[in-house]
Amino acid sequence: MKNQVIFTMGGKGGVGKTAFMVNLAEYFKYNQIPVILLDCDMENKMKGSFSHYFPEAQKVDIRQPDGLDIFIDSTQSEDNATVLADLGAGSGFDLIQWFSEMYQSARSLDIIFTAVGTITANPGSLETVFGWANHLQHNVQYLITLNNFQGEPKLWATSKSAEKFRNAFSPYEIFFKARIPEWQTELENYGYTLTQAMESDHPKFKKLSARCRLELWRNQIFEELEKCNALWS
Repeated sequence: MKNQVIFTMGGKGGVGKTAFMVNLAEYFKYNQIPVILLDCDMENKMKGSFSHYFPEAQKVDIRQPDGLDIFIDSTQSEDNATVLADLGAGSGFDLIQWFSEMYQSARSLDIIFTAVGTITANPGSLETVFGWANHLQHNVQYLITLNNFQGEPKLWATSKSAEKFRNAFSPYEIFFKARIPEWQTELENYGYTLTQAMESDHPKFKKLSARCRLELWRNQIFEELEKCNALWS
């Protein structure tokens, strides 16, 4: 495995960044890929945070002068685990400043960074990705997740800015279908991954039909993530 850090591009809130990281962490654990989980969203201390789903996720205050140095230290763990870092909506300035100071040294240690951008039907999600890319440039790999929960993200396919981004950075692209909103709310309330929901006694999820639907969602997500194996293998 590579020494690598996979992090979300903070900015536009409510687009499903944490939901994606939860799915990715579940995928890694299901496939027995060593992983270290960092919850860098200090504003979100309630239900729906990364550490709510995974209590072992370390809460990190990246606004401390050396807060993001944990990216480097975590990659040097004994099992050479991949680091998954869920950043908060207002984290852009902190990480970009850290990159300007520390990237070259981190790269000399053969640490690879992957920036995850979540695109929805909301145009602000596109602007978040473009804003980050303007600073990060080719210092990272890019993974774009197209989240259909607010409708089809048509601008990703039609806008000139998106075409320019794709041509410049050749991002990996994956697609997530919308889920039943009430079910997604319960997953967030209880901090269930899809696998945990299938194994739970929750009234909404214990029906055989519900478990079939949860497994369908998980399989669809895992199939999409399989397309990106080159990023973490």
